[in-house]
Amino acid sequence: QMKPLVLTFFFLITFLDSYFYGQGLEEYQFYFEPLIVPSILIYYLISSRKKNPLILLAFLFVWVGDLLLLIELSPVFLQWAVFCYWLMQLCFIGVYKNYLEGYSYKAHLLGLLFWGSYLAVFLNHVYTSLGDMKIHGIVYGLTLSAFGSIAIMELLRKVSRKNFLLILGLLVFSVRDVFLTYNKKYFNEDVFTYSIPILHGIGFFIIISAFLHFEKQHLETQKEIVQ
Repeated sequence: QMKPLVLTFFFLITFLDSYFYGQGLEEYQFYFEPLIVPSILIYYLISSRKKNPLILLAFLFVWVGDLLLLIELSPVFLQWAVFCYWLMQLCFIGVYKNYLEGYSYKAHLLGLLFWGSYLAVFLNHVYTSLGDMKIHGIVYGLTLSAFGSIAIMELLRKVSRKNFLLILGLLVFSVRDVFLTYNKKYFNEDVFTYSIPILHGIGFFIIISAFLHFEKQHLETQKEIVQ
């Protein structure tokens, strides 16, 4: 009974946050944006049968990153926000490695080609505009590309909902990063507005949903082994 209420709350505050951002009413975002990640956290807590400490840490890092971007009193806040999002990725990678079932060079190569091309095109367009964020952008982008390439490898090896959701979530979340980078460093103004909170919230929610599917299948497999 709780899940529909939590999901309704999550979508409501996400779209309200998007509306106020798009309307240039950023001051109202302070009431809604800090609630997006906690609402997904509540969904995770009531859905997960075995809470993973690394996933809980990922929630903390993404939430702190969001707050830093929301406040952003100086350029340093943006650097720390990207650092927090990078730590979030490392937490997810730490969880994901426990679910890997093997390695396929050919499938991984296709994943690297996809994410590598995505990163190369993006950096080729904005690299000179990144300024003091160049190292942050490269490290963050390479980490995401490595993570995404492994996820694509797993999907090509075995098509499943959990593998598809993880790739979709990473892609949606990364598009938000791209739009945000263009706003902050390329255009120096908010060209992309409505889409950013939606891509951020929905992307993160999809990633968490994927890990819930991984957890469910892992627990079912363990149960079968015991029986």
